Amino acid sequence: MKILIFKVLLIFYISINLAYSKDLDHLESLSFYEEGKLIIDVRNKDEWKESGVIPNAKLIQMLAPDSNIRNEYLADLIKVIGTDKSKEVGIICRSGRRSSYTVNMLQEKGYTNIHNISEGMLGDQKIIGWITRNYPTIPCNKECE
Repeated sequence: MKILIFKVLLIFYISINLAYSKDLDHLESLSFYEEGKLIIDVRNKDEWKESGVIPNAKLIQMLAPDSNIRNEYLADLIKVIGTDKSKEVGIICRSGRRSSYTVNMLQEKGYTNIHNISEGMLGDQKIIGWITRNYPTIPCNKECE
C-alpha cells in the first residue's frame, strides 16, 4: 500500500512540474521574445562576446571560472525575476543544458512558469539554435567588459 501511495504521489509531483514549465521550441521562443517576456541568458561573458545576446535579455553567468556553479547564481536569478513565483520567464544558454538545469533549480524554489529555451543560442549537432535561425541578437557591450 505504501508503495502505491508513493507512486501516485510521484506521478502527481511530476505532472505538476510538467504542467508549469516546458521546453519552448524555436517558434515558441521567438514568440516569447516578441511578446516582451523576460529572457535570462546564463552563458558566460566569453560566450556573450563571441555570439552576441538577445536584445533586452538579462545576462547572469551560471558558471564561475572553475566551471562550478557560482555561489551567488540562484540569488542573482531571484533578484532579476522577483518574488512573483508565477512570473513567466525564459532561460537560454548555448545548447539547452544549463538552461534546463536552471529551470529545475527555480522550480525547486517554487517558481512555476520558468521555461527552457531548448535550442539555446547555438544549438548542437541535433538542433539549430537561436543564432542560426537568424533570430534577433545584438553585440554584448557593457556586460562583457
